[in-house]
Amino acid sequence: HQRFFRSLCIASKVDTAISLAKKALDDGNCCVIGLQSTGEARSKGAAAAAGINEDAGGSFEDFVSAPNEDLKRIIMMMFPLPPKPRGVIAPVFLNVNKSDDDEDMEDSTNSSGQRFKLGTVLSKEFEDPNTGEMKMYEGMIQEYFDDEQLYNVQFEDGDSEDMTEAEVARCVDDEVSERKTSGSRSSRSGRRKNFNYSEINVDEDGFSRSSKGKKRKPSKKGRKPANKKRRGANISTNSDNDSDFEMDQDNDNDTIDADDDVFATTGNGKKLAKGKSKKGMGVIKRIQWDEIDLNMDTSASVENERMVEYRKACQKVKGWLDDVDALALPANPLDRLLNELGGPEKVAELTGRKIRQVKRFDESQGKMVVFYEKRKGTGRFDQINIEERNNFQSGKKLVAILSEAASTGISLQADKRVKNQKRRVHITLELPWSADKAIQQLGRTHRANQTSGPSYKFLISDVGGEKRFAAAVAKRLALLGALTQGDRRATGQSNALGLGGFDFDNKFGSRALKKMLEGIWECNKNCISDAPEKLVLDALKGIDSRLSEALDQPGGDWKKNLAPYSDDAKSEQAHYEMMEELLVKKCPQLAEQRVKAISDGKSVAKYLENLMDGTETKEVIKPKIDEEVKAAIEAGLNFHVLCFIWLFDVGITEESASGENNSSKKQPMNVPKFLNRTLGMNLFRQKLIVDHFIAHLGKQVTLAKREGTYDQGIHTIGGHSLVVEKPRSFCFRGLEAKDERVLLYEVKVDRGMDAETALQLYNEAAASDNDVYSSVASIRNEIGRRQNVVIKSGFYIDRRHGFEVPRIFLIINQGRVSDKCVVVRPNEGKKTWKKEDVWNNLLHGKACRLTLCTDINQAMTTWKKEFDLADCPESERYQRYCYGRHAESFIFGGDIIPILNKIVVSSNGYVPGSTNNDQQLTMPDVVRVEPPGKTPEDDSANEGSESAVDCDEDEDDDSSEPPAVGHKVALKLLGGSVFRGAITECKDDPESFVSTFTDGSVVEMSTEEVNEARRLFDTEWSKLVVDADVPKAVASSIEVHNAVKSAPKKATRRPILPAGEENTTEEYEKIFEDEYDGDVPNVLVGLEFPKRERRWYSQSARAQIGIPYWQFVLRKLAERLLEEGTLSSRELLNLENTESIKRQQG
Repeated sequence: HQRFFRSLCIASKVDTAISLAKKALDDGNCCVIGLQSTGEARSKGAAAAAGINEDAGGSFEDFVSAPNEDLKRIIMMMFPLPPKPRGVIAPVFLNVNKSDDDEDMEDSTNSSGQRFKLGTVLSKEFEDPNTGEMKMYEGMIQEYFDDEQLYNVQFEDGDSEDMTEAEVARCVDDEVSERKTSGSRSSRSGRRKNFNYSEINVDEDGFSRSSKGKKRKPSKKGRKPANKKRRGANISTNSDNDSDFEMDQDNDNDTIDADDDVFATTGNGKKLAKGKSKKGMGVIKRIQWDEIDLNMDTSASVENERMVEYRKACQKVKGWLDDVDALALPANPLDRLLNELGGPEKVAELTGRKIRQVKRFDESQGKMVVFYEKRKGTGRFDQINIEERNNFQSGKKLVAILSEAASTGISLQADKRVKNQKRRVHITLELPWSADKAIQQLGRTHRANQTSGPSYKFLISDVGGEKRFAAAVAKRLALLGALTQGDRRATGQSNALGLGGFDFDNKFGSRALKKMLEGIWECNKNCISDAPEKLVLDALKGIDSRLSEALDQPGGDWKKNLAPYSDDAKSEQAHYEMMEELLVKKCPQLAEQRVKAISDGKSVAKYLENLMDGTETKEVIKPKIDEEVKAAIEAGLNFHVLCFIWLFDVGITEESASGENNSSKKQPMNVPKFLNRTLGMNLFRQKLIVDHFIAHLGKQVTLAKREGTYDQGIHTIGGHSLVVEKPRSFCFRGLEAKDERVLLYEVKVDRGMDAETALQLYNEAAASDNDVYSSVASIRNEIGRRQNVVIKSGFYIDRRHGFEVPRIFLIINQGRVSDKCVVVRPNEGKKTWKKEDVWNNLLHGKACRLTLCTDINQAMTTWKKEFDLADCPESERYQRYCYGRHAESFIFGGDIIPILNKIVVSSNGYVPGSTNNDQQLTMPDVVRVEPPGKTPEDDSANEGSESAVDCDEDEDDDSSEPPAVGHKVALKLLGGSVFRGAITECKDDPESFVSTFTDGSVVEMSTEEVNEARRLFDTEWSKLVVDADVPKAVASSIEVHNAVKSAPKKATRRPILPAGEENTTEEYEKIFEDEYDGDVPNVLVGLEFPKRERRWYSQSARAQIGIPYWQFVLRKLAERLLEEGTLSSRELLNLENTESIKRQQG
């Protein structure tokens, strides 16, 4: 089911992908579409079934639908037909889409080294687990795994095996050679692959369809392959003497011949010789499966019974397959993308498939037809992807479709050396299972030496089950640091990818799942999610039906009657046991209430039955049903009870989830397994139960934040403007590390946003590629009920009286895949709000109801006025509810790692004299201070645009030109040091160059190595100019010995406190403080403590006083170090002076 669900989800997003791609082309960009699967296996299966040869090609009426093929495959696997009776022609639908006219086109002989078609029949000898004798089993190739080059073969007893091409060739060759020895006459034996020998010889309860009625044993247990010469086959266990067909010596096409000789066996399993027959067995007239008389006397013989059952089973399966065709499921995504974006002439396909479907006009038929043909290029097949890559990079084709096969080793970025300089819009239609593969595919369009960074777009539907795929990738990406704020540059615009909210598989997700399942297994009445009345009605119908059955049975004790009978089918027993546990143990109050209602004639199941047969009308029934639903909810039928039933339907029970079933040896339920099982639910249930899990996850995260144990990653401090003041410097480690310094930076930030930047954000939202910015959101309103609302992106104004300037907001809806909105204010900049908070507190709050401002000029005027009015410290209020935009932050940096534990302990230390000690653990936030005008989201774009401008500064060294003397190169050594140099000699051998580097080394390089060294020089040059603001002339110079930052010079120790004041000051931190004489960085990462006061006892004031948290941490740390005897800055200076004098004297 997972394969079908995944293919259906992907196919349903193709329309959006096509729309985004066309929009990108209209905007002057080019487009790269990433997916993983090509659907080639399903297309090959459909082509083989339709009799289309890969080499010759053919045509379809329409594109093959991968979901259609997957669903049919599931039906054939889950509902296998009983063994085909002798003389019955198997139904054509076993080879879907195959017509009788195509049968003669097939070539049943295959040789070693050739890929065998799906449906090819073979024979292989195995050991019978019951008798220990060797038996020949017939099998059919069901699937081919191209990546592993293995064939999946389904054998007649229901077992399957993966076989190599050589193994299949041996089995097929044996069969072909044996057929040739039996005569050269063309017969149906050459087309036996039309019959599906994967039909399992069991009924739905697991019993053999033989006259003996024995329970079927899994044949794979103990069955061993044998390298022996092929014997006869013994497929049917029924006695042929029971057949009432008469023997007929005529050997024509209407009688059984070699096609059914597999059923003509002797008692020991050996096949009869040509022209001989077993006693009592005759040649049987062949009939079509749908010509079997359903009214024949099944008691007359076992053969009659088998034939009737076979036709009924075939009719049932055929009906289901016809229903699948009637669904009109979407076509294969890759073929739709290829054809609707311009066809092979305009789309570069970089995949591993050999065959594709192309829609063209067929003059012979006078209409558009889908042609099934091989991919073609100007060179060999293994060079097609390289050729297509060149077509895209040269601009001949502006759309590239990328599959997993081309996700490594191919560069599609806007490289300075290629003709196609359009910005890449990278659309990910299908998420890979592995985060490593995701990064590899994203990296095709985001690489070094590019003139512009890509725009990433992930297409993820709001279907609950698809979160399972996003969660799998998000977890791995988070582990790799690609989506954490600590290393979000790893994927360029990671926060914009839309995967940050899908990282469920972490410690908080595990806790949330455990807590949620505990509530479900207990059917706890306290539930954080509401149960929709429609689904309550469905559950109530099932409960009332089961209780009615128990009440109608003799004995009078309905509780005992809920237990299953021993002769019930296994699936029925499991369902009855679940209902018994639910009603007797979990929800006894609900069961008693429903028993009383049923006894009073108020069964919901009976009401619905009366409505269906017309006994009562809808107007009469509805009030009665509503009353019973309300009563059941009051008695305990809540969302937990619904989940209890739903999880059972997908195989999750309390026992299996806990892993306590020792016989199964299964691990306890985890987040990936839970999300995977939800794929078996219908879409509405999926969404509800996944939302329920996410709500529990939110509670766990909130609890962790409240306790101070939640790691939020690195928070970025930035704004309209930012100034980093000269830091204070402390030596807290004494003699242990007297040259290490802890630095305290004061950062002054204008956290507001001006009108121009706000308008730019609004325009980006308004020009969104789809309408997600005004999408429907499901939120919990102020009275606790869920409702669907629409939050439209735009400017909103608070029009209440009492403001000097009306408050103005910019609200940007993040789309359906996110439960967040971005809320922007002139005085506060950007913040993230939950959608329900935006709706309940801003748009429909009791006190505040913002109104949408459609006049952009008015919005800009109001924004500018409030921005100017907010020009004051954040501690000051410039009007009601509004505080200034100027903030201060104090960041701990420098060598903090060695004393990090002491810093954290000091921040939560005991305050002498306090009667209310705060024992709650407070952890600092890790923050990054960004320079003005630069945000992490802009890194890729800034880097690309700077490179585009600066590449003209040094035209003498164009890395696209062949290497020559004077070209600049760089060499990275183990440990990270990068030395720069230049090519100084070109030897007679054109593949050899000599480069001299700034450290004096001379290295001989090949052409490939020197090109890589030139690219490294460009990369390091870009880092110095863009990130470190190094002048271009300095960055281009090869006189610098090392491109990495050199080690800081030894600091000169100058204590802050004058001599003699160490014993009198209360500001203990100054005892360890020195004057700082280093540079002030533009970008820094450090620790920030909460912006609040802590109480500290002052000896001079003899009272508790409030001091900033950062100062409290410094003071408590200094107190502790003084108690431990750590040397002060003055003492270290005196010691160093003494040592210096001794060295001079010595």
